[in-house]
Amino acid sequence: MRRFVITVVAILVVIFTAMGVESVIMGDHHSILRQTLTSPVKRLIELPSSNPNQVVIGIDSQIEPHMAKAYLRATMDAIDKSVRNSNKFLVTKYLDRESITQSIAENQIDFLISDSDFYAELAFEDKVKGIAMLWLPQARSPSYSLSTTIVVRKQDTNIYTLADLAKGSYPVVATSEDSFAGFQLAKDPFVKLGYSWQQAFRNISFTSEKDPLQVLHAVKFGTADVGIVPACYLEFAMSRNTAHLSDYRVINPQPVSDLGCQHSADAFPSLMVSYRNGIDTNEILEMTNTLLGMKLEMGATWSLPENTRELYDVLYRLRLGPYSNVTYSTFYRFFSENRTLFITIIFLIVAGFFYNLIISVEVASRTKALKRALAEKERISKQQEQSNEYIARLERTGIVGQMSSMIAHELKQPLATVSNYSRGLLRRIDKGTATKETIIKVLKEIEYHTDRANEIVDHVRSYAKAHDIKREVHDLRDIAEKTVATFEKSGRTKVPVVIEGVRAAQVEADDWEVELALLNLLKNSADAFAEMHPLRLSEGDPLIRIRIEDHGETWWMRVIDNGKLVTKEFTDRFFKKLETTKAQGLGLGLSIVSSLAERHAGRVWAEPNEVRGVIVTMELPKYVEFPEDQNAGEKESEAKKDDSSQ
Repeated sequence: MRRFVITVVAILVVIFTAMGVESVIMGDHHSILRQTLTSPVKRLIELPSSNPNQVVIGIDSQIEPHMAKAYLRATMDAIDKSVRNSNKFLVTKYLDRESITQSIAENQIDFLISDSDFYAELAFEDKVKGIAMLWLPQARSPSYSLSTTIVVRKQDTNIYTLADLAKGSYPVVATSEDSFAGFQLAKDPFVKLGYSWQQAFRNISFTSEKDPLQVLHAVKFGTADVGIVPACYLEFAMSRNTAHLSDYRVINPQPVSDLGCQHSADAFPSLMVSYRNGIDTNEILEMTNTLLGMKLEMGATWSLPENTRELYDVLYRLRLGPYSNVTYSTFYRFFSENRTLFITIIFLIVAGFFYNLIISVEVASRTKALKRALAEKERISKQQEQSNEYIARLERTGIVGQMSSMIAHELKQPLATVSNYSRGLLRRIDKGTATKETIIKVLKEIEYHTDRANEIVDHVRSYAKAHDIKREVHDLRDIAEKTVATFEKSGRTKVPVVIEGVRAAQVEADDWEVELALLNLLKNSADAFAEMHPLRLSEGDPLIRIRIEDHGETWWMRVIDNGKLVTKEFTDRFFKKLETTKAQGLGLGLSIVSSLAERHAGRVWAEPNEVRGVIVTMELPKYVEFPEDQNAGEKESEAKKDDSSQ
């Protein structure tokens, strides 16, 4: 049963693989297998509905929306009126170019209105013939009614020529990737001058609604540096008071002798009306008379077609339309002539591959059971070894790492302060300027910071012993004021520190640990200002604030600075162990702060400040006075009164 299933799957894969390879090389419309399998079903679904009383007009869906709005509506109204006068009815189909090509081949479309590049592609293959060209009043003739305009902001001092644009990597915006006048034609001046349009347009984006006005607004308001719009649209927007020429500068401006509006490339034919082969001559004549007698918006008219040689030249330079596959013509011709041989080789290669696959599956199924038993035994052994190693690593990291890190991190500050005072005192003694009062003051500071270092060592050593946290009732305001005084004595920064918010915020905590956590946060804020460039630092008044806020059952003690601009992703890394955002940091300070907050049933987090800087919040539970504590306090006060009375 297994062999049968594998064989069936292999046959299906061979068929679909051959179809895919042939389709990639030849294209869907030239694939023998795809046409053989899909043509009957497709013909059944898309049976042509031939009706002698209807006139079917296909409209290219890639026509610029502003062109369709300005000229197609009036054109279709006039055609509809002419068709109804002939006792017929008009059928309009808005189709993509692939559907139009297929519909013309199946005689489902009588006339076509399209951009000139698509007309040239169909006319090159003798599928359609032109009967009219759109003639804009700004053009010298119908052959020069379409071009493209490349614009930048008037104030832009970086882009003046196509060479500037080709050398840089500027944000460019255009209407649509498929638009001939709104994008494709802008490549032509680069090709003619030998510049790389791929380099110039490598940072390009397109508007969501194919609206040239969105392109002009993007350039004007700085969303993009360069914009590409169809020629004459800038003047059209000026007539509607939606844009002003004074806001823009045209790159590579062309003479206005052929096309009397701002444009950056040569001018070519615009919209084209054509008919497929086999249409009755009377219908062609009626359509021609209707178009030539029509007056459109802003003085535009339909004119008889002229020479399109220059249009084919630009399509060849840009490898568009009938020349899109010119690079592959030799290979394409060779494959077309020997497609049967190629398909046979593909079948044999894929069939041989799957034959070997079937044999390999049988061999693999017999050896898998033996390998599975050996692998399972090895897996269990490795899993046990990895588990033991992981437990040992956790113990080493959790005990030795944390203890040594806390000692090294926290002793650095008081020892550095002692060293600074000692060196300063020695210099004064050497100079003979050390008075008795100065010596006493310095020695007291040294004694204070030495006691602080001893206190740090005692606290860290106590973590290794089983003990309860020394919790007493303290006011967060008092702790903050004490911490700020210690911090200012260290001389770490000249940025002022202010305390604001609630004045009586009682917590039950180890005041030394809370002070240690707050001191770490202040040092981080000071370091953030030290990393800023002096010019950026002078833009606003640097300030560190400690704000105490009431949030229900908890107090929030927030350290707020207006240092450098940061992101949410930046602050999310603050409390990860051994990760730091400082050039010389170890990634320990904020980890210690987090541990200290958790020891007091609290938590700590960071977020970007609204304007600039960072907000770090430490949340601690409020102190709640129980009835027993109240009674004890009352008894103590009464005892004091009795003692005083005696």
